[in-house]
Amino acid sequence: MDKKKKVLLLGSGYVSGPVIEYLSRDPSVEITAASVMKEQLEQLAKKHSRIVPVVMDVTKDEERLSSMVKKHDLVISLLPYSFHPSVAKKCIDSKVNMVTASYLTPAMKELQQSVEAAGIMVVSEVGLDPGLDHMLAMECIDKAKEVGATVVSYTSFCGGLPAPEHSDNPLRYKFSWSPQGVLLNTIQPATYLKNGEIVNIPAGGALLDSVTVMDFFPGLNLESFPNRDSTKYAEPYGIQSAHTLLRGTLRYRGYSKAVGGFVKLGLINTELCTLLSAAAPSIKWQELMCKLLGLNPSVKSDDLREAIYNKLDKDERQLEAIEWLGLLGDEPVPRADTIVGALAKHMEIKLSFGTGERDMIVMRNEVGISHPSGHLEEKYINLVVYGDAKGYSAMAKTVGYPTAIAAKMVLDGEINTKGMVIPLTKNVYGPILERVQAEGIVYNIQSIIKQ
Repeated sequence: MDKKKKVLLLGSGYVSGPVIEYLSRDPSVEITAASVMKEQLEQLAKKHSRIVPVVMDVTKDEERLSSMVKKHDLVISLLPYSFHPSVAKKCIDSKVNMVTASYLTPAMKELQQSVEAAGIMVVSEVGLDPGLDHMLAMECIDKAKEVGATVVSYTSFCGGLPAPEHSDNPLRYKFSWSPQGVLLNTIQPATYLKNGEIVNIPAGGALLDSVTVMDFFPGLNLESFPNRDSTKYAEPYGIQSAHTLLRGTLRYRGYSKAVGGFVKLGLINTELCTLLSAAAPSIKWQELMCKLLGLNPSVKSDDLREAIYNKLDKDERQLEAIEWLGLLGDEPVPRADTIVGALAKHMEIKLSFGTGERDMIVMRNEVGISHPSGHLEEKYINLVVYGDAKGYSAMAKTVGYPTAIAAKMVLDGEINTKGMVIPLTKNVYGPILERVQAEGIVYNIQSIIKQ
């Protein structure tokens, strides 16, 4: 009889369903799921009878977590990325392999030597973005190099969106988790390479003025803006020859315009705000907006609306978004440390997916390839996945299944590189790209040869 393979899954959010479902297909895999979210765990246990649910705060009960890690062959961390280094240290101590979908952050990279010394592997960036974006890029880049060709340009765009029929709000967007990260992304700086020139976009909202209409699927009415520092991918991808290197975020057209209004009004503010603390008296959105604009709280609603309209440079679309969200009304502002934290909590309620509503993932890679013959080839790699109204969301599928496949590869000894592993090599990305297609994650590639 096969030896049991013991997996410890940390976290019970939306990604955990596909991970458990995939790994449970192998009867030799035993899964313990640990999470502080009791109801989510109960739901998972009801659906997947073979898992062992453990209610605990894995971020605080360090000793218990250490003793659990010791008893398993693999740890899959679906916790927020800031907790991964702590989990990784416990894996190092107990010589247990680890898999996570999140970025390999500087804090994780610092553990590289300890991971190698322990003789284990920590596999990261095996979700959607990061994850499938790397894999689809490297498959195309490696094939080009095999025929002696050179990559001259690389652009990659990805977005998690509501399906078109559920995009009916001024932001054309909905959230399946806390919006704070999404809001903060809009005020980040960005750097990319375009036609040999480095382009720097400063922090503070300038990103929203760098929006490009994307017409590769005209029926979807998409726009994009650059995402963080794209230039750092030249080296790991091995495409230092590229004159254009850009990674961006996809949204429906109108999103950036609406969020730009929040920036103008000072709502994407990360400074501590004592007005919103638990100890302060309750405050309404209307009152907070008056404070932000330096108006008397007793101002007439028409005058407040006019003042906001002027502050928005008389932009009707931005005003529509503010009014639609009820930010000029009597609803109480949620308690939070910051204004952006309060706005995120409010938007999570207003812009959540309703019962039966589907999400959608769109990813588009465009790779320019120069062949030894002198021909230029444009490769277009498209991935579109819809959520199932009564099943997994598109985001859960596209993050969860690649993560689960990578985990199974570790358990089965298919990935055996020690140290920090990300899916940039064919022995890792090849099987994952092949196996995700059986889970409904299907991509297509178009090629255009230019003289």
